[in-house]
Amino acid sequence: MRNRPARSRYHQRRRRLVPLGAALAVASTLVVSGAASAEPDASATDPSLDLSASVVDLGVAASERNVRTGAAGVLPDGTPVSYAISDGNPVSFNVINMDTGELISSFELPPKTVGSYPAIAPDGTVYFGVRDGKSTLVHRYDPATDELEFLIESPTGDAVTRSLVVGENGLIYGSTYPRAKAFTYNPETGEVVDFGSVTTDDKYAWGLEESDGIMYLGTGIGAGHVMTVDTATGEIAEIPLPQEADDVLRYFYKFRQVGDLIAMGFSPGISGGTNTLFWDTVNEEWTCEGAIPRFLDLNGPFTQATPDGRMYYMSEDEIWSFDSADCAVEPTGWNAADLDNDTRVIDMVMIGEGDSATPLLVGINNDGSTWRFDPATGEHGAFDSNVPGAPLTAHTVTNGPDDRVYVSTYLGPGTIGRFDPVTEEITELNGPGQASSLIGFGEQLVIGSYPNAVVHMGDPAQPWDWGTNPAQMFRLIGDDQDRIVAMDTDDEIIVFGTVSDYGFRGGSLTVTDMDGTTDVYRDLVEHQSVTSVAFGEDGLIYAGTGVRGGLSSPNSPLDAHLVIFDPDSRQLLYAEVPVPDNDTVAGLAVRGDTLWGVTNTGLVFSFDTTTRTVTSTTDLGTGQSPSPWGLASAIQAHPSDGLLYGIAGQSIFAFDPATQDFQFLTEAEFKRITITGSGDIYGIDATNLYRIDIEANAPECTTTIDGTHHGPLTVTDGVTCIADGTIDGPTTVNEGASLIAHGATLLGPVHSTSASWIELTESSISGGVSIVGSTRSTTISGSEVNGRLACSENSPAPTNLGVPNTVSGPQTGQCRDL
Repeated sequence: MRNRPARSRYHQRRRRLVPLGAALAVASTLVVSGAASAEPDASATDPSLDLSASVVDLGVAASERNVRTGAAGVLPDGTPVSYAISDGNPVSFNVINMDTGELISSFELPPKTVGSYPAIAPDGTVYFGVRDGKSTLVHRYDPATDELEFLIESPTGDAVTRSLVVGENGLIYGSTYPRAKAFTYNPETGEVVDFGSVTTDDKYAWGLEESDGIMYLGTGIGAGHVMTVDTATGEIAEIPLPQEADDVLRYFYKFRQVGDLIAMGFSPGISGGTNTLFWDTVNEEWTCEGAIPRFLDLNGPFTQATPDGRMYYMSEDEIWSFDSADCAVEPTGWNAADLDNDTRVIDMVMIGEGDSATPLLVGINNDGSTWRFDPATGEHGAFDSNVPGAPLTAHTVTNGPDDRVYVSTYLGPGTIGRFDPVTEEITELNGPGQASSLIGFGEQLVIGSYPNAVVHMGDPAQPWDWGTNPAQMFRLIGDDQDRIVAMDTDDEIIVFGTVSDYGFRGGSLTVTDMDGTTDVYRDLVEHQSVTSVAFGEDGLIYAGTGVRGGLSSPNSPLDAHLVIFDPDSRQLLYAEVPVPDNDTVAGLAVRGDTLWGVTNTGLVFSFDTTTRTVTSTTDLGTGQSPSPWGLASAIQAHPSDGLLYGIAGQSIFAFDPATQDFQFLTEAEFKRITITGSGDIYGIDATNLYRIDIEANAPECTTTIDGTHHGPLTVTDGVTCIADGTIDGPTTVNEGASLIAHGATLLGPVHSTSASWIELTESSISGGVSIVGSTRSTTISGSEVNGRLACSENSPAPTNLGVPNTVSGPQTGQCRDL
């Protein structure tokens, strides 16, 4: 068996990405009074957060087999095989012997992560594409030599080469997204013929077949057309649909030629009826109306056809045969064979020679295990998976109510990674194929998954069993909602921000008590989705919108809005553009009466919730994020250090709301973050979970005392450091100044008001200590205080660095437990 090992991306568990005092960004800030929106100022200020970040790699969040596409074929020696493509980092192409279950070959194909359905040529050669969000790489596998060859990248320039078929003439016929193009590719000469977009109102050309030089394409997701391309002339035409289907469908997703017919799967299906149409390529008419009477079960529902014009399909947990000669369907008895029905791929190959050849059905399950079934005899068998697993694509990261961190995966096999910060171990849990957002609600964990905007809730302290705990509570697809991209709670209700289903514009704000009352409010701003939500301290719901609705729907012509919604009266109170020329308000965070937001263009704005005006904007300088609905841009409030943290341009940044200074802390590789109640920051990249440890760097000393200072000491500005020195009198630190005392003897009380940095370590103070309103750091550690210790209004809160102090008097306020 051939296997190419994955390459390690990181070689050290801990990496310091930002050295002391380095990597400060440049901010531009404008304060605006009495205006509903603000333009970024071109003037710059010099940020001075002076933080350092250590990034701790906690490992791959989840790793699993994830077969979602595949096909069946026959080797030159007559051995039946399945071709299983397992999505992951990287995607892999696997060849499995269907007589023995043996893994013949496995090819890893970095850097791509997702595979398409393979197309089998008449001579058995296999063609398929692998992709990410940037491009598609088309490969060819030769079963005679067991060799894999890269052919071409994105033949038409579209990011996604959606479907491929191979003609009798050896040409490859293809379709694309997002320009719904049709093309041919000659693998021998490399020539590409681009026929252009086949429609203007759909982005997907998904369903695809070719017959006698005519390409048949099914488009979506929105209008849904059947288009033809005459490859000899380039002429593009549309086949009018039967009215009953045309009234309901929005897209076609799989075509298969069987005899002279082309079977076409579409969605949504006709209520109570079918989601398959048949086109007669000879008589050029629709035929076999309702022949497949129930909905199809798979995205790739039709097998290859037999020489006499039969194919097989899965519906209602049974495999059926369809005969193109008379449109008849019959069950095969597969559901009585006790075979695994977690099937993602079914296909058929002919075993034997000439007229004696018989069909063999092949199935591939999500985990790469396989089965075979002879529809003539009922003989069947199953094989365990030998497909190698790979790191799954991490999608979201959230801290749960149990103080553990949850990482969902993108288009995965149903896996959630859970990190325990006590043991530093990651456990893989069963879950949805893709969770878009999670939140703690009391002791419960609420999970919103795609597709169909399904909401589950469960107690993470109890045994985990997806479907039972967490259990499904409701779904929002009935309101045409497909993705829950934002959540927040005030501990009594939860608010969701959602994006509509494919082809539907806009989105919704959903308010629920998770106990039977769920209200959906569509299009608070016309044709805009709700991409961020936050409860203000006034109890109102603040939400950011995005111009993009469901995929393949037209964008809103308006800029992104900030809206205010009253959960008591259920009234929309406010809807304005906070920052012009932005298409998504991607994240929101609350600090007192100020709401902070970030757009997917890297603009941070502040909004006074009492006057309902934008008061400042800061340009982080990252430019536009390519992530739909702003998912790669975020801002969150830290619970103790007074700062905001977020992601822009794939880098984690810190932002001081008092000064609008900011600093980028990491390299450009992160896509989501979460901050726990204890202040720990976690982030994910494509596959791994990280903890980002933040340290504020002590300022440089401007005055140093290492002897004895006689009399009172007043620090009016700068940074005064006392290194094993003595102050014979009271010490006072004024606004903006800093005091750092280590091993010092202070023969008098210490008073500080609105200082920048206060640090008293391993020191002795003969008198009370009062520290009020420090703005950068307050540390009292391993010291002896002969008097009262009182702290208040310091942000971040004071710390003892884990080393308690000895205090003879009362301890109050923020220093109560130091």
